Amino acid sequence: MITNHMTTPSHQARRTLGFSLVELLITVAIIGIIAAIAYPTYTQHVLRAGRSEGVATLLEVMERQEQYYRNNLTYTTQLSDLGYSATEPLKSETDRYRITATPCNNLTIRRCVDLVATAQPQQAAAGAVITLNSRGEKTGSWPGKN
Repeated sequence: MITNHMTTPSHQARRTLGFSLVELLITVAIIGIIAAIAYPTYTQHVLRAGRSEGVATLLEVMERQEQYYRNNLTYTTQLSDLGYSATEPLKSETDRYRITATPCNNLTIRRCVDLVATAQPQQAAAGAVITLNSRGEKTGSWPGKN
């Protein structure tokens, strides 16, 4: 007896397993479209979160500056006077911003301090500089402002 191997049930089962090239191309195209939409949204979210972290660090430092002022009747440009490390620059929690303190324009450090958060390279697209002074004046890309 001669059997035709092309019509056996095992051959038909093998033909139906797997995906065709067209199905795979459609799947790849759909994933590409979703990624093209999701990635920019994700990166903007990460930048906003980093900016919020920089603002939180500025507010924490300003709170310590105000406490220092109450005790010494002056502000300080030395962040080590506020309890921060004297050997390295003050960084936000994930090092997206570096914080410095300077006297406000045209005023002495006894009257006004200006805190500056400078964005590090991974955060620069969200706003290079955020500032806060002891008079409550804010500049830069504060959340809710832009």
